[in-house]
Amino acid sequence: MLGFRSVFTTHHERNYLLPLVRKELDRWIAGPKGWDPGALRLNRWATIGDNVRALVLEHEGQDGSASVRVRIVEKKSDGQWVTQLTTHVPNARGRAAWAWIDIESPDPDGDNPRSRARRAGTPRFVAPILDVIDAWDGAARLTTRPVVIRGDEVDELYRALVDPDRRGVAFVAGNDDTLPFGPWVDLIAKLTQFTKGVASCYVLDGEATRLLNDRVGQAHAVLPGRLRTYRSQVQPDSDVDGLRHRVLSTERINDYSEHLRLARMLAAHAQLQALEQPLPTAVTRVHRMLERIADEILVNRLGDAGAKPAPPVSLAPPATAAEAQKSDRHPDEVTEQQSMLLDYLKIRLGLEILTVDRIDEIAEWVEIGGSSQEAQKDIAARLEQLQTELDETQTTHREVIRQLEDEQLENREAVKRLTRSEETVRVLRQQLASSGQADVAWTAQPAEEDVLRPDSFGELLRWLPKLKHVEFTGDPDPAADLDNNDILGAWASKTWDALLVLEDYATAKADGRWDRDVHGFLENTPDGCHEWPTRRHARDESEEVRNNRTYKRVRELPVPTSVHRNGKTFMGAHFKIAQFAMISPRMHYYDDTAQSGRIYVGYIGKHLPTGQTN
Repeated sequence: MLGFRSVFTTHHERNYLLPLVRKELDRWIAGPKGWDPGALRLNRWATIGDNVRALVLEHEGQDGSASVRVRIVEKKSDGQWVTQLTTHVPNARGRAAWAWIDIESPDPDGDNPRSRARRAGTPRFVAPILDVIDAWDGAARLTTRPVVIRGDEVDELYRALVDPDRRGVAFVAGNDDTLPFGPWVDLIAKLTQFTKGVASCYVLDGEATRLLNDRVGQAHAVLPGRLRTYRSQVQPDSDVDGLRHRVLSTERINDYSEHLRLARMLAAHAQLQALEQPLPTAVTRVHRMLERIADEILVNRLGDAGAKPAPPVSLAPPATAAEAQKSDRHPDEVTEQQSMLLDYLKIRLGLEILTVDRIDEIAEWVEIGGSSQEAQKDIAARLEQLQTELDETQTTHREVIRQLEDEQLENREAVKRLTRSEETVRVLRQQLASSGQADVAWTAQPAEEDVLRPDSFGELLRWLPKLKHVEFTGDPDPAADLDNNDILGAWASKTWDALLVLEDYATAKADGRWDRDVHGFLENTPDGCHEWPTRRHARDESEEVRNNRTYKRVRELPVPTSVHRNGKTFMGAHFKIAQFAMISPRMHYYDDTAQSGRIYVGYIGKHLPTGQTN
């Protein structure tokens, strides 16, 4: 599984890119990894460590361009890790050189709901490179520290945001000159510490914040004390486009207990954006050329190994007298055991007389045989790699089709609910107007807090204390992970609706207005309470899940010891937040209103494993 990707260009240091990258790569190989960079061989696979193979390719184009690729394959207990670094320097001085880094990591454990989809982090050799060269993602600068933008420099940032060649996200932090600037920059650097090489980061002063907001408009503005994540293809003239670019609130930024989680969330968001973008055309062209060269090397090695026919050892001609004399010249110099071994060797190879020339010939064929076996292993590894890529492509294709179908169903249902709501409003307004209350019909508006919804699961987790009868007892990480696939915050909004339903249910039971379970509440929702479709709710899990130890265990979720002495209980009841391929977020809860008057939500995250999901 492709877990990390970084592509950047350099202009001024284009002639130093190749030696600099190779130098830092060798340091990384010899240092943190403890492998042997001296074992690397040009245009040949080589063993550089235990269960570690590497290939170095160099190619000079007819136009004077230079390309280098280093591919390292490491076999570990959790699977195969592949690090591939490609650099290219065009001959034309007006064209930028570029570097491309990919890391393939093992697939996550499908049975583990906490298993991360992408576990590869930024390799350590990236930061030293960015510290030396001018690295760019389109018009955006890639650095190891946030770029400070002051008022007269805001044009540079605006060009970076709207540049169609920018692949990665751009983090932009606003200011109004009331925040201490140095500590503010340090804080943003801490929050973006895991995004080096895949995202750009800018911190604005007060004047730059005002000027940028004037340029991009309210829908795309970055407010003081907040951090905004600008995805690629920013369209300042589209208010709808502003929904794509997430805002990290001041409250979350100032919560120091959240900093590590926020840093990981921002890194995951940046890496997902980098992986989703197609490679630049120039990079794809060089990639195909280097892949052809790598395949030719493997085929040629196998051909060279088998170029000679097998030696006719069983039909060897008799040796000459001189050879015989040379062969039998030293009986006193060998031990009896050595003599026996030589006799066995002659018998095993079908030779009447063993000569020096014959030994050299046999040794040559042994070397050829070993080379052939090595070549076959490398070809098998290459075929395995290609098959893996094909499988991943087919899986991705199926997932995209399924996700599209699920999104269409979700949108169709949303349109249906919206249409029904609009018709209800129209009928009620007509009835109010008929009864002489037309002013109420057209002026009455819901309170702001009733329509406000969290735009991310990170915000939702912070809103949970607002609920009096609902308590979240689960791990916040699976919920926060959903933000990587919930770009517009739709899932977070729907989850909040489900939580409001539980709050209304518990309140109604406490007031004596309801005495049935949650599902009955959804079937006959009392007036003034939040509603939820019954088909999007499950009273309990299926019999298959309840009787399967593995599936049941992951649904035994935290509750206070006052509820259950073990601090856990099975939570089969759940809300179906959305249907989205293998993710399909769910919210599991335990109804304890009969005892404590509270409802405990033990899990918010992707669909827990079942026989169908695995």
